Amino acid sequence: MEKKTIRDPIHGAIEVADWIMRIIDTPIVQRLRRINQLGFTNLVYPGANHTRFEHSLGVMHIAKLLVEKMDADEQTKKEIVAAALLHDVGHAPFSHSSERIVRKYLRLDHEDIIHLVRGSEVEDILNDEGLRIGKIFDHIRGKSHVGIVSGDIDADRMDYLVRDSYYTGVAYGVFDIMRLIEKIYFDGGRLVIEAGGLRAAESLLISRFMMYPTVYFHHVCRIARKMYEKAMEYSIEEGLIEPGDLLKMDDYEVVSFLRSQKGYPGEIMRLIDTRRLFKRAIYVGRQRVDLTEVMNLNVRRAEREIAEMAGIDSQYVIVDIPPLEDARELKALVNMEGELVSLEEASPLVRALKEADKEVWKMGVYTKKEYVEKVAKAAADYFGIRKIPQQKKLDEVLPIW
Repeated sequence: MEKKTIRDPIHGAIEVADWIMRIIDTPIVQRLRRINQLGFTNLVYPGANHTRFEHSLGVMHIAKLLVEKMDADEQTKKEIVAAALLHDVGHAPFSHSSERIVRKYLRLDHEDIIHLVRGSEVEDILNDEGLRIGKIFDHIRGKSHVGIVSGDIDADRMDYLVRDSYYTGVAYGVFDIMRLIEKIYFDGGRLVIEAGGLRAAESLLISRFMMYPTVYFHHVCRIARKMYEKAMEYSIEEGLIEPGDLLKMDDYEVVSFLRSQKGYPGEIMRLIDTRRLFKRAIYVGRQRVDLTEVMNLNVRRAEREIAEMAGIDSQYVIVDIPPLEDARELKALVNMEGELVSLEEASPLVRALKEADKEVWKMGVYTKKEYVEKVAKAAADYFGIRKIPQQKKLDEVLPIW
């Protein structure tokens, strides 16, 4: 079978079979060249300009290494590799920055790629190879019994941690990926880590723990993301763009669209373009708020009410409540002296990281620089946040009275 080689800065030479190359060359996959992997993170880390395209190649490469360790037929292995390559084709512009918008208006997650593949050139290629498209979709959505593409420790996170670390220049995402792959085996389709791979798995968890506050949830990245979200929501609500168009557009097209708009969307895009972003008025951890109340909050109503209390337009108040997520990696299976236990059970270090991870979550209220003081006071009253006599944490932002 004819093969080509693609040079990748993370994995080196990636061998690609002819049928995979044909999928890579389709418009659905090529669009990923123009979708930034980390959204607006390059506003903080200028090197973070890598794309969903190269990440997809990396995930495919890792999946190929893992399927060779499975006792499975060739068709199943090819379906897993195809799923790894296609797992991100459902991303809208700026990746996760558009995810909430797509979910709100289209009721879709980026894993829901059926509507993109059906009737496309990709479907023709998969059919030519005798691959079961339904099985491929199941691998992507984590509904198969094999967790290589979407599982507790999967090819996706193995690639994005090391890739994002490399391009941001942040050393925290580095772990021994080849050692981890070497120490993985499959038990009836379940991915299991040998005891000798425990340290590599712990290293992955440490990488994840460090990368989230440093890169993925960096406050500047969150502010730019939420500004973009609000501009796009305004555009959709005003009928300036159809939400379904986002699944066909790339970063360049969306930026061009926003720049061309008069009023609020154009203003927000100009602020992002010139990095004159909103500032933090409130930025506090879970200990400072009623978490149950906050997680059930109607965000848009809260923005309107805080804006009214501050005496400004609600377009210039953003309430940012990140989701509470437990690391799926904690549930990964480890073979400890013949007994299969979760990674969390096997490692005291991982258990400590689980507790420390709770400190990463921060609720933010953002606004224009000139409104920070009045919005901070209004938001503090709205959420019942009071100053405490002890020194506040270094990464918290509270109003000064």
